[in-house]
Amino acid sequence: MKNLSLKVLCMFTFLSLSSALGYEVIEVKNGGVIKGKVKAAKKYKDPILKITKNTDYCGTSKPARLYEIAPDLGLKNVIVVVKDVKRGKAPPKKDCVIDNVDCYFEPLVQVCYKVKGAKFVFKNSDPFLHNTHINKILKSGRERTAYNLALPKKGQVIRKPIRTRGLHRVKCDAHAWMWGYVYISKHPYATVTNEKGEFEIRDLPPGKYKVWFWHPGMKEVVKEVEVKPGKVTSVNVTMTKK
Repeated sequence: MKNLSLKVLCMFTFLSLSSALGYEVIEVKNGGVIKGKVKAAKKYKDPILKITKNTDYCGTSKPARLYEIAPDLGLKNVIVVVKDVKRGKAPPKKDCVIDNVDCYFEPLVQVCYKVKGAKFVFKNSDPFLHNTHINKILKSGRERTAYNLALPKKGQVIRKPIRTRGLHRVKCDAHAWMWGYVYISKHPYATVTNEKGEFEIRDLPPGKYKVWFWHPGMKEVVKEVEVKPGKVTSVNVTMTKK
C-alpha cells in the first residue's frame, strides 16, 4: 500500500510538472504517425574549414559537414519539430551528450528533451583544451549563454541540468571553426533526419499540426498536416540554401 501511494504521488508530481511546462502527459491510444523525407534542392558544395589551432592533431583544413547530402539529395541533420503539441506521450528521460571528437562536436545536430533529471553531458575526447559554449537562440535572433565550460583534459566530463527549451547553438571559443546545434523539446514529437534525409514521429494524438523543419544551412520550412487515428501522414520537404 505504501509503494502504491508513492507511485501515485510520483505520477501526480510528474503530471503537475508537465502541466507547468504547457504539456500534459497522457496515454495515447490509436495515435498517428508523421513520416517523410527531406531533400536539398540540389547538391550544395560543403564548405572547407580553415584550421588555425592544434593543427598537428586537427590538420590545416576539414570539411564543415554542413551539407551532408545523399546521392538522391536526402539531407541529413534537419531538425523536425511538431509545434504546439499540448498533450501526448511522455518524452524519453535521457541525457543530452555533447562530445568534442577530432575537432568536431559530436553529434553536430541533435534533439534532446527537458525532463526532470535529464542533464547535459559535456565531454572532451581530444587531447587538448576545448570549451563547450552553448547558447539559447532567442526569438530576436540574439543569443543567451546557457553554459560555457572549459574541458582542458582528455576524457573530462561535466554534467549540468537542462534548464532551457528551444534551439541552442554550440561553439568552442578556443576553436572558432567548431559548430553544433541542439533543440531542447518539452515533448517527444521532435527528431533529426538520418543520413538519407528520412524521419518518423510516432504516437501523435490525432489533430491538425504545424511541422517545423530547420537546418543550419537552409531556409526553414513549415508544413501544415493533419494526423488521423492509426494512420501514417506523409510529409516530404525540399529545402534551399540560405
